[in-house]
Amino acid sequence: MRQRSQTVARDGSPLKLSTRPSSFDSLDLLGPKRLTARDREYLATISTRLRVRSGTTIYERGDPATAVYSIASGSATSFRQLANQTRRVVAFLFSEDLFGLARGGRYINSVHALSPLTLLRIPRDALKTMLMRNPELQLHFLCKVTHALRESQRHAILVGCDDPLARVSRFLTMIEQAQPQKTTDVIRLPMTRRDIGDYLNLTSDGVVDALGELVRRRVISFDGAHNIRVVDRRLLTTTAKE
Repeated sequence: MRQRSQTVARDGSPLKLSTRPSSFDSLDLLGPKRLTARDREYLATISTRLRVRSGTTIYERGDPATAVYSIASGSATSFRQLANQTRRVVAFLFSEDLFGLARGGRYINSVHALSPLTLLRIPRDALKTMLMRNPELQLHFLCKVTHALRESQRHAILVGCDDPLARVSRFLTMIEQAQPQKTTDVIRLPMTRRDIGDYLNLTSDGVVDALGELVRRRVISFDGAHNIRVVDRRLLTTTAKE
């Protein structure tokens, strides 16, 4: 008789798959639900841990989609090169974000490291098998995917805003909310002004002008090359809604 394989932890002990009801609330689908320590332990059994340098291309659009990735630390950008040689940034990725969307077995966007990255590379076939056996982990992945779709909708609304100043203000609040480790009133911007422009459908000069105007209005100040300090939180919120 064929024996069913069993998932084991790093120390070789078996991992029991949960059959208990999850303490899941349907509202969790609206937020970036974090993977639990148990989820990460399951994933570690089928994942390869990678460390890549800033500037590394993780994969390019059209490459065979053999794996899904989870960011343990660092930041990255997902983008698409358009036919007219312009680039459209579709997402900025931070700790605990998942990426690796595919269509027809190939990645639909390119992903580039903005900073040194620590990644979990999860083979797609092994992940599919694990999700079929672990409904709670499957649910957590659903939350992650749902959140990513919600962020795509948010991006579309943001780019549709006519006022560049409001567009940049909304971007700052969005990046602040997305970053896992928050320092009081400081927003870390690991991306270049060109990256921001390619995300907001603005020129680099347009981004610089909008940031400069926010400084002149004493809404923000620069705290080093890649840090923005929020000086007036209320005014930033008001400007973002204009």
